[in-house]
Amino acid sequence: MVSFVPPEQCSFSVEDGDAVITLTGVTVSATEGWSLLNRATLVVVDGPGDEGFLVRRASPDGSDHAPAGWDSSVAAGGGAWLELPETSSRVRAHLIDE
Repeated sequence: MVSFVPPEQCSFSVEDGDAVITLTGVTVSATEGWSLLNRATLVVVDGPGDEGFLVRRASPDGSDHAPAGWDSSVAAGGGAWLELPETSSRVRAHLIDE
């Protein structure tokens, strides 16, 4: 089942040109088969089976949680990395073509 990840449990960054979403308190059962839909207010991270996450990008005041360069890094890299500190793993989420 898709889960909403509260803003305090996620962060967006650009590291060495790669877009990264860090999700704390989250584990996944598979490291393959992930996709990403990147929008100005919300990011959908869809995994295999019923796994997936909704991550709010815009705060209630309209400011963006993602740093400058996020969108271009997602586009250039064809997706983003999911950093999962609880399991010390990194999962690749491929950008969904529109």
